[in-house]
Amino acid sequence: MLPGGPGFRTPPKRRGYAGRTSEQLAAERRQRLLEAALDLFAERGFSRTPIELLCSTARVTTRHFYEHFESREAVLVALYDRIMLDTRRVVTEALLRESQTPQERMEAALRAFVDGCTQDPRRTRILCVEVIGVSSEMFDRRRAAIHEFAGVLNSFTRALVATGELPDRDYLRTCIGMIGAIRELMTEWLISDPRGPIEQVHAHLKSLFACLMAGARELDSRSQG
Repeated sequence: MLPGGPGFRTPPKRRGYAGRTSEQLAAERRQRLLEAALDLFAERGFSRTPIELLCSTARVTTRHFYEHFESREAVLVALYDRIMLDTRRVVTEALLRESQTPQERMEAALRAFVDGCTQDPRRTRILCVEVIGVSSEMFDRRRAAIHEFAGVLNSFTRALVATGELPDRDYLRTCIGMIGAIRELMTEWLISDPRGPIEQVHAHLKSLFACLMAGARELDSRSQG
């Protein structure tokens, strides 16, 4: 039967298993690999999770693994990027509350960051434990994320300088130190047994921030005296 002739039907678009396209199947395999990595990296550790175990847990073949990731570290990078993307989203939502003062918005950003990182303890372990010491590429990725969030916090110190609540100086490195303090407090919360309420972390951070502000004002008054 000639194409376009009487009774001709265009062949249906080729579908994959159970009516899904090959693209949908590939996306599902990638998602299963990331979910398996989240479980295994958090439970066993990144260094003790071979690719074969990732594949068997995700129900994919090794061939399919390499269609999505060039290495086990590439899975960790993708997982880290996803966690950071979700964390950026909740921080951005917290910062949209324009009715708050600069200090309140900064505290809201800190709270949102901690909540975004600790809502799922598996994610906390990835961010605070498993990405440490993996490679120079991962180190650079972590450092870029730290500087990005420190820049967000530093923008609020500039607002506090403008209102006279902080002396006029550059607080970027202080904000980087705050990120380090957040990471260590979250790590301590994660490995504590029993694990306390996350409100304890929020309380420590609020106290630390208050001390930093008081210390900055004290140093400024001494220098002027």
